[in-house]
Amino acid sequence: MKSDFFAANSGAAGGADPGAGSSRRDEITRISTELFLANGFAATSMSKVAAACNITKASLYHHFDGKEALFIACVTHGYAAALETLRVLEADKALDPVSRLRAAMGVLYDVSINSPMGRMSPLIAEVSRAFPKVARSFHSQYIARQQDILWRMVEDGIARGAFRQVDKQGFFHLLFGPIVTLSLSREMFTSFDDLEDHFPVRHLRDHHIDSMLTYLTMRR
Repeated sequence: MKSDFFAANSGAAGGADPGAGSSRRDEITRISTELFLANGFAATSMSKVAAACNITKASLYHHFDGKEALFIACVTHGYAAALETLRVLEADKALDPVSRLRAAMGVLYDVSINSPMGRMSPLIAEVSRAFPKVARSFHSQYIARQQDILWRMVEDGIARGAFRQVDKQGFFHLLFGPIVTLSLSREMFTSFDDLEDHFPVRHLRDHHIDSMLTYLTMRR
């Protein structure tokens, strides 16, 4: 049975209504992300977060019921919007399969490289080992849903004669491997002045997308 830990902790604590509280929550999430990135998970206490946000710990716990819930909010900030964009692309039957998957991969690169989730990818690996329940829930609520959407795009392309039959697990490995590697590499060497020379996102993204589409469209 899938854990509902992620779903229970990804919203405002106590079922708070959206509005001004959501804006404050977003600000806390933004500040906390920088603290997690600078200090790591273990060294970022709720006390330090409250002080950085200029609020009391009680106020912080009104928005987040613990550090794990706060970390989840930081990791997934903007991820829900990316999932919705993928759903919209999938539903747009006017798009041909090649154009749809090209756009979808652009979304994946954007969320993986530019979002807090991408910047925190090394921390995600660290925290997932210590808190496997968080990792399992993150996978079921976001990664698995993302994969489901992408695979339906591939199946639609196969049905319409644009793509050939491919192995599902092999497809996901080829799709996500380079994106994860690029995200981790850029964070590992983020202090490099010539980071873009070593890991140019646009060039590597375009090459990866072209390679994936060649893989899907070539005929044996």
